[in-house]
Amino acid sequence: MRTQNQSVEVASGAVRAFFLYDIADTIDLRRLRTVGGEGLAPAHLRLRPHTSPAYLEFPTPPLVARLLDEPVGEMTAERRIKLFDYGVVSIRLSIPYSGPWQKFVRLAVALRNSQDLSRAAERTMAQVRAEIQDALDDPHEPLIEDYFIAEVDRFAVPISSADLEGAHEADLGALILGETEPLSQPHAASALRERFSYFTDDLTIVQWDAAFIYDRPESAEAIGDILEFANSQLVELRTYDALLDRELDNIYAMQPGRRMPSLLSRRAAEQAGSLRYLIVDVLELTDRSSNALKIIGDAYYARIYRAAAARLALEEWQRQIDRKLNSVGEIYRFLNDQARAGSGQFLEVVVIVLIVIEVVIGVLTLHR
Repeated sequence: MRTQNQSVEVASGAVRAFFLYDIADTIDLRRLRTVGGEGLAPAHLRLRPHTSPAYLEFPTPPLVARLLDEPVGEMTAERRIKLFDYGVVSIRLSIPYSGPWQKFVRLAVALRNSQDLSRAAERTMAQVRAEIQDALDDPHEPLIEDYFIAEVDRFAVPISSADLEGAHEADLGALILGETEPLSQPHAASALRERFSYFTDDLTIVQWDAAFIYDRPESAEAIGDILEFANSQLVELRTYDALLDRELDNIYAMQPGRRMPSLLSRRAAEQAGSLRYLIVDVLELTDRSSNALKIIGDAYYARIYRAAAARLALEEWQRQIDRKLNSVGEIYRFLNDQARAGSGQFLEVVVIVLIVIEVVIGVLTLHR
């Protein structure tokens, strides 16, 4: 991957890997004080000093802690965990870097294509889950999303975002796509389509599974948090989708077309009740995760969030879940109607039996 300027040096940067685990319906953050011996603190999203207000609002702020460094192959990763109240644990592994730009590109691509970071995340997740087990409500097998960010806070010689793109388009495309072979110019340009700059010397490029951030440390941190939050929504939506799939599979496995045996109305009522609670739970959890972050007062960060949400297809996932919820709702109404019909038939039988008993008693009385 050759560039026009081989002397570009990264003064301060990092390769960051996010691994997000949906492990429970909710996490009771009030019960947690420490993880891994480190204190937990509310994680507010701080923005640039001149923005108003100076943060992105979480109605229930997640908790964050920085753990001891973890070996990753021959390197060492800085570990930071974040716990969201809607059941998601995010593990961020960061490999700090300073040195030639070309080596930074190769390092970022190599780490994306390696299993070292995912293994380190699994070890960290096992440790964290064991410690927070008592705070989990309805824990389940985790679903996982990962996301990679190549971040440059400062170059040794200042460079504008326009010059960076112009001289290093192919490198940026390789960073974003995780490719080791040279990219064609049209393909590299397509990979960089979702790009944002606030000043002339910052640049954020967003893809569905990776991003490049060239910005001041406080703004780069906020953008990373926004991308992390979008991925937490994705893993939540995937969890709801899998939950609804399992429920629909169970329903479709029932033998259709057979007549309900006696007292099946009770079973129909139980199934209807179970589906009702499922619908309420999914709607409640979806609403809670969707409204967990209120982007207020800063159009730049809102644009980055919307681009990430579009790349991750959050709206499509939501529409798919809505369709399945509608199907489950129709089945719930059907089962509810069956239960009511079965109850009505049972009452009719009871009334008929009582009438027969009354007639029999009357006849026996007359013959005495």
